[in-house]
Amino acid sequence: MSIAPVTDLREARDARDVRAASDLDRLPIDLIDDLPNAADDGGRRRGLGDSFDRVQGEVQAWLRTWHARRLPAFEPVRDVAPEGERGGSSLKSSASAPDGAVRVTASLYDPPTRDGEPLSWSRNWASVVSLPPTREAGRLYYRFRVSSRLVLDGQADLSLVSTSVHFGIVADAAKASPFEAPGFTTPIVRPLVGVQCRADQDASATQVFEGSIAVRQGETPAMAFVVGTDLLFENGWVRVHEGSSTWIGPVEPGATGTIEYRFAPTSLLRVAGHLG
Repeated sequence: MSIAPVTDLREARDARDVRAASDLDRLPIDLIDDLPNAADDGGRRRGLGDSFDRVQGEVQAWLRTWHARRLPAFEPVRDVAPEGERGGSSLKSSASAPDGAVRVTASLYDPPTRDGEPLSWSRNWASVVSLPPTREAGRLYYRFRVSSRLVLDGQADLSLVSTSVHFGIVADAAKASPFEAPGFTTPIVRPLVGVQCRADQDASATQVFEGSIAVRQGETPAMAFVVGTDLLFENGWVRVHEGSSTWIGPVEPGATGTIEYRFAPTSLLRVAGHLG
């Protein structure tokens, strides 16, 4: 018994592949001739297997689906006012509701006879929300919209109003606070900066944010928001009218006061990494 050299085995395999390809090039006319006429068989063939439509439909539905989570009402957490101001801050806020908004008003007067530095006010309101515990390891995706509007009036040597939003997220509220998340001390956005209190001033801005964070099984993710309003003013009068507010809401048009999230398990992320 002799053993064929490797080169002979490769040549044999290549020849077999060539024969198979040539066989496919020739149509099996004799087999096609034996097929029944359409009128001879009114039945429909079964057993072709499931189509890809169901998989495609479920994937598309998952891609379109975001879960909404309502934010608790914002609570005042910081109030800085000029020294000597009676009755606390003159930058006021109406009672907060669970609609993701902080509404502010102000009516201020600074006589020209006053000496000293410009007057400044700074107020902050906070809200924190927890998400459902994760059933398995994966990645949590989230998105939300930040919007701000200032309706102002006034006449002064200096009158500037700004708004800001701080944001933090942690994978597990039992292990860390979202208020201590990396980068939380820096605003994620300043929607309106240095808007002047002039006659019939109406300024607005909006911005969408999206992100994600890795999570383990059983962890409870949490998000924190801090909304801020700052006013710098000197020599004259200013008013911050009703309608001035900063709010958090969904990306698509709809009711404010909610953030959106979705979860992708690690197994799905691995599959996605192999596609293409």
